[in-house]
Amino acid sequence: MRLLYNRARIFAGIATYHYLGRRRPVVAYLLLTNRCNLRCRYCFVDVNTIYKSDFTLSEWEATLDNLKKHGGVSICLMGGEPLLFKDIDELILYGKRLGFNIEMTTNGFGLEKHIDAVKRVNAVMLSLDGPQEIMEKNRGKRSYDYVMRALELLQRHKVPVRINCVATKQNKDAIPWLLDFADKHNVWVTFSLTADFPPEAKDLEAEIMLTREEVKEYYRLLLRHKRAGRKILFSEETLRYVIDYPLPYQEILWRNGERLRPKETCLFGQTMIYINSNGDIYPCATLWNTDKFQPKNIRKDGFEAALDHAARLPCKGCFCPGVPEWKRMATLRGALFGLKVTINQVWSHRLNRETPSAITHME
Repeated sequence: MRLLYNRARIFAGIATYHYLGRRRPVVAYLLLTNRCNLRCRYCFVDVNTIYKSDFTLSEWEATLDNLKKHGGVSICLMGGEPLLFKDIDELILYGKRLGFNIEMTTNGFGLEKHIDAVKRVNAVMLSLDGPQEIMEKNRGKRSYDYVMRALELLQRHKVPVRINCVATKQNKDAIPWLLDFADKHNVWVTFSLTADFPPEAKDLEAEIMLTREEVKEYYRLLLRHKRAGRKILFSEETLRYVIDYPLPYQEILWRNGERLRPKETCLFGQTMIYINSNGDIYPCATLWNTDKFQPKNIRKDGFEAALDHAARLPCKGCFCPGVPEWKRMATLRGALFGLKVTINQVWSHRLNRETPSAITHME
């Protein structure tokens, strides 16, 4: 039940900002390394180019100390591929000693070597875009096998798991397969959208990114499946938010000098932050490739200055499903929904513990 307790702490921290305006980094997404073993075609991170400037273990430990000092509750270990950070085991143990809720997003590569540490984390999100052929077209050869082996290993060690799918033209028809997979393996699924591609990759963007109408139809289908009781982690409100988004979904709603109250302001930058492997602090992934936000850096500017700067959002809304989903967690109704989903995750985890999984390729 540790996951349930930690989620309650996160919801309480978000509600404190929503109602009282108290800003603190409740959730921090840590991009531990720029290294990655895959070449996902839609990845917004410029992988394997700046890894020489990756934070050292001591720098990440100091960052965790600062997060704790400023009211941090939860960290999510990301990359690149976080399992390629050479001191991942030591960092997990350090974070647990500080009392953090720790989650991880991974493609599963190399999990076997780090399972003694990873089995201490509170939850893991695995990246899965569909059946093997589709998965490997989006993410590269053997990417499907990495996830299958990782899922079996994590469930054997009683680690709660969920799946995330990135929606593209290549896998837009894979929703039924993914939901059947979720039922078979007692896992929940989220469905993300790709970020805007950099200017030099616009041809690839046209090949991969769903159009506005395709996004709407995709999320309408998710909404029908959600109402049918399938294992989709997003709420109905969040799915409708994406369907009703007024702009092409990669476009951002910018502020025009408005001063927004905490209840109107996005939680990213206020209670959630992204810390890049070189020490840059961003409010979110959506602002990563825009020239309207330039981050400050922990090494150059100091932790507090970089943290404060991340709260100065130039935007007031975007297409990201995580924005409304986290926002509703600040309300009583939303928090109760979140706790209900967490209980379902814990229950699914216990079912997996009682019935060992035999992972096979699904036809």
